[in-house]
Amino acid sequence: MTKVPEWARGITWYQIFPERFANGDPSNDPTADKVLGNFNPKAESWTITPWTAGWFSRSNFERKFSNSFRGSIFTRRYGGDLQGIIDHLDYIQDLGIGGIYLTPVFEATSLHKYDASMYHHIDINFGPDPANDKQMMERENPGDPATWSFTKADKLFLRLIKLVHERGMHIIIDGVFNHTGVQFWAFQDIVKNGKKSSFIDWYKIRAFHRTRINGFKFSFDSWWNLNTLPLLNRDERNMHPAPKKHIFDISKRWMDPDGDGDPENGIDGWRLDVARDLPIGFWREWSNHVKSINPGAFLAGELWEISPDFISTCGPFDSLQNYDFTRAINDFFVARKNKVLPSKFINALQAIYRAYPDNQDVLLNLLDSHDVERVASWIINPDREFNADRDERNPAYNPRKPTKEEYEVVKLVVAFQMTCKGAPVIYYGDEVGMWGAHDPHCRKPMVWPGLKYDDEVIDEQSGFQSGHGRYTVELNDDLHAFYKRIVSVRNQSNALKVGGMTFLRTDDEVSGVAFERRCDPDIVVACFNPGNKPLVLALQDYPPLVDVMTGTRVEQTKPATRITIPARKFAIFRAKNEK
Repeated sequence: MTKVPEWARGITWYQIFPERFANGDPSNDPTADKVLGNFNPKAESWTITPWTAGWFSRSNFERKFSNSFRGSIFTRRYGGDLQGIIDHLDYIQDLGIGGIYLTPVFEATSLHKYDASMYHHIDINFGPDPANDKQMMERENPGDPATWSFTKADKLFLRLIKLVHERGMHIIIDGVFNHTGVQFWAFQDIVKNGKKSSFIDWYKIRAFHRTRINGFKFSFDSWWNLNTLPLLNRDERNMHPAPKKHIFDISKRWMDPDGDGDPENGIDGWRLDVARDLPIGFWREWSNHVKSINPGAFLAGELWEISPDFISTCGPFDSLQNYDFTRAINDFFVARKNKVLPSKFINALQAIYRAYPDNQDVLLNLLDSHDVERVASWIINPDREFNADRDERNPAYNPRKPTKEEYEVVKLVVAFQMTCKGAPVIYYGDEVGMWGAHDPHCRKPMVWPGLKYDDEVIDEQSGFQSGHGRYTVELNDDLHAFYKRIVSVRNQSNALKVGGMTFLRTDDEVSGVAFERRCDPDIVVACFNPGNKPLVLALQDYPPLVDVMTGTRVEQTKPATRITIPARKFAIFRAKNEK
């Protein structure tokens, strides 16, 4: 159904969690009334958290709000905004990034924005003039696109798109169409008008009540039974026509903001939240709508399992967040006691490629995200099922800073990610050595050069029972330089971006793996040794090879060139086929 956009094949992506990336404009920082509500008696003591404050250091407000770190952390704001992203576009481009993925940017009360209050406006605190933007929005009829205007936050977002495009990069945003927040304008109309609301069909209302239950005089279906996230109305086949039309309208708004039929000034695609929770019939219609606006739009679903029904020539999406890739990496490179054999690792990867024969080059190969612990932290905590037992509820979980040796394992894993078939995704801050357990700890403020950060102190007040100590927070220059180098290697090689992939060893006689990527005349041979002993591989029938990380030419020997890979190391060789 969808035509995979050529621009998305094999590029390197950078995922940004806007509230935690950079505070470019302190004048637009969130206020207590938005974060806590107008009637919270504790709101007067709430303040923005300093960007460089220790992660586990709690303000006076937080200590009054809750006895535990987790109980108050979600009231914290750092003031990340669109200007902060704009200010660091040169940094992102210098890293070698081809595509930026932003988690939700629409108006919402939370720090994560997965509880939208509006789809047709950018969050006012991401823009330069929250007060006037709020007044402008209040003058609109949110159900009538003819009354919509562009706020200053909206215009700054459109400027961000323009600047990204000028740098030869692309940008996609999160589409959270399964549910809204309770502050969403249509839901609030039901709160105000009850059964007389014109938007009663937008949600799955179970019953109206004379008294309040969980804060409302009506009960409704919600995502994972979270009363703050009401589900938009749907049946097994499709979404209800009313909210569906609105989603179609806002999709066009952000993909063709000028309304002139030229999508150049709009976003380049979407990442679709909890995609399997909505009927595939809706996604098919929506995909057709999106591709009619921009045939080159890129659509990626949040799908945690192999999903050829969604990602294929007859599916609605081009790609997905490839968590099956992440699990395979965990089981082979990170696990110790539970490490799988090379053959099982290779079989896991090949199962992914068999499922998506036409989409292999655009699969979003991620190591972590805003939903899971950071890669550096799951390397510290091996031998667990990926994304399980990953936070303070596990007494054995260690949230400490990685050691130099563990950062070397990060390099090993990233090197595989950057040479493997697909489109690698870097989660903001991984490239400078950030660490963190599962949400909320994977969402710390970005570590920037030139800023002096307080130490991260982990003690019993953190909620964790392991890893207690004091750790410096600073940019890891060595890791950052490595990321820049390995992304550059990928960008310079058509073989790594779009070439075929053939494993050179598929048996379990050795502890590592080696594969060839080829897009004539470009040939790359990548060798990986996650074991504790040196790995010797024999490479036959190749042109002269050059180590891409060191520039060293490999001496050819007969009948085969023997390559020795030290324990927990890798080697990447490139050759040019002269035939």
